[in-house]
Amino acid sequence: MKRLIQLVFLVAMIGTAQAEAVKGRIAVVSQQAGTIQIEVKSKDKKSVTKVVVRTDANTRYEGAAGLKDLGPPDLIEVQRQPGKPASSIKKIVFGLPPGVEINVKELLAIMTGGGPYHLYDARPGKRFGAAHVPSAKSAFPNDEDFLSKLPGDKNALLVFYCGGPTCPYTGIAVKKAQQVGYTNLKGFQAGLPGWKKAKLPVHTEATWLAKKLDPQHVILDVRESAQSGESHIEGAVAMPTAELQAMTRKFIEQQTIAQLPGVSDMRAPVIVYADSHTSRDALLAYKELRSWGYGKTTVLRDGFSGWQSAGLPTATGAAATQIVYEKKLAPGAIAPDEFVALQASGEGVFVIDVRTDEEVAAGVIAGAQHFPLEKLEDMLGELPGDKEVLIYCANGIRAEMAHQTLSEKGIKNRYLNETVIIAKDGSFKI
Repeated sequence: MKRLIQLVFLVAMIGTAQAEAVKGRIAVVSQQAGTIQIEVKSKDKKSVTKVVVRTDANTRYEGAAGLKDLGPPDLIEVQRQPGKPASSIKKIVFGLPPGVEINVKELLAIMTGGGPYHLYDARPGKRFGAAHVPSAKSAFPNDEDFLSKLPGDKNALLVFYCGGPTCPYTGIAVKKAQQVGYTNLKGFQAGLPGWKKAKLPVHTEATWLAKKLDPQHVILDVRESAQSGESHIEGAVAMPTAELQAMTRKFIEQQTIAQLPGVSDMRAPVIVYADSHTSRDALLAYKELRSWGYGKTTVLRDGFSGWQSAGLPTATGAAATQIVYEKKLAPGAIAPDEFVALQASGEGVFVIDVRTDEEVAAGVIAGAQHFPLEKLEDMLGELPGDKEVLIYCANGIRAEMAHQTLSEKGIKNRYLNETVIIAKDGSFKI
């Protein structure tokens, strides 16, 4: 009996020793597979590792009602045993002093109320240029010159925001401002993610865009063709707002996926502009593209007028009408053309589909094997050891998670980071 108790205790200790706590920011959530990919910083904060976390019906949540309440860039702490679903997930939220926090409606009231205010983006400065709340200025609280960016009037209304409730910089900025005597402070804790969720316009800085005039960024001139035909931003594509609206109607009538021609990547950076950022054309175009699912759509602050005034690169004559978008291959991704060639030949590769049973029932790429993402770790023994594994899903999100899981196990693999439409007969379109 004594030996049995000792054995049980030893097994329990082994199980405890294997348990680990992983803390990081969410990069991607797959509701269908019940899986999260988080980015974990090294102790010296100089490198980032992507970690895939599985959940199941037994996963406990703290600070969130469940998986549906989690998303990028939430900070979470996961308790799990390697290879097993998380036993618990805690959403880490940073609070603000009483009376400081405001919501979207209150921020909008401040911004449209006609009174003076100072809105500051408290994220690291390198993120500000790509996307920020309209009228905001960059003021990262960890920078040495942070306080110098604040107004001299200590009674002025100051509003800070950062990357959401799991981002600490709103609170840090408020605290530093309080310490030097500012008295009228507010914090928009929902941050940029909350602003986007409310489907409100997001601005891009011209100085940032001027460095991104390449095929990896989609720049749309949404003015009437007569205007874009006179002068436009170098590399921009003429796509009037009326044309985008007509495309929306067509997608609805034909019941097809809403998509920009040549841009299947819903995470592509899309920047729209008209004469100014308050232009009806710019705002309507932004609304259309966001409704299609392009989550990184932004409006150019000050529009084309501001671009010209700043002396930034322009071109004369008719603008291009076809988008040429080159998606930058992420680490571990495979180029679509190579995927198609290797899938067709079947030489040296093993293609797996990590979608759900329901999705696969409607069609699977010819020759591919079904390895649902939520069951992948339990099926590793079925993968061949002498072939490279090629992974795909519906849009690349779950395929990337599967890539990370297989890479951690030392299995040679690449994934297709594209939207894939598959027919019942096994044919497909990327």
